[in-house]
Amino acid sequence: MKTRLEPGERLLILIRHAQAGDPERFLHDTGRPDRERPLTAVGVERNREAARGLGRLLKQVDHVWTSPYLRARQTAEGVAEVFGRPVEALEELGPPWRRDRLSAWVEPRLRVGESAVLVGHEPDLSGLIGHWLCATGAAPVPMEKGSACALRCRGAITPGSMELLWKLPQYALRKL
Repeated sequence: MKTRLEPGERLLILIRHAQAGDPERFLHDTGRPDRERPLTAVGVERNREAARGLGRLLKQVDHVWTSPYLRARQTAEGVAEVFGRPVEALEELGPPWRRDRLSAWVEPRLRVGESAVLVGHEPDLSGLIGHWLCATGAAPVPMEKGSACALRCRGAITPGSMELLWKLPQYALRKL
């Protein structure tokens, strides 16, 4: 499975947050907003195992970016721990994502020769992957909870500019 960068390439790993509690129940039980909904104990453990598998696959990551929502931050923290990188939880990465803005946001931050992890939510991730792979009107690429998708770019990050290297569900990452 390709993970090493060739000259002139950038690598972006998109990850959907791990298993979190039911949103309606969380609101009912706590009265707090959805952005504060945490991972379940199962989600924390599965994410820890998947992050270790990702570490065996990638060896190095230069950036770990995430939505500011708690469940995404918790997922990113597990990944960041494996790679020894800080987590950057930024408001502009909260849902919903505007594909053009996200492309413009990532473009100057992910330099040639670098790799980054971006943790987010559905349906934003599915739509973004389809957009970056096939451009406007592309079918979404479904992302299950905790799954990861590796995209390679050899130029500007624009619609249709990325190449899919692999997509792995969380259970496969945990087995690596």
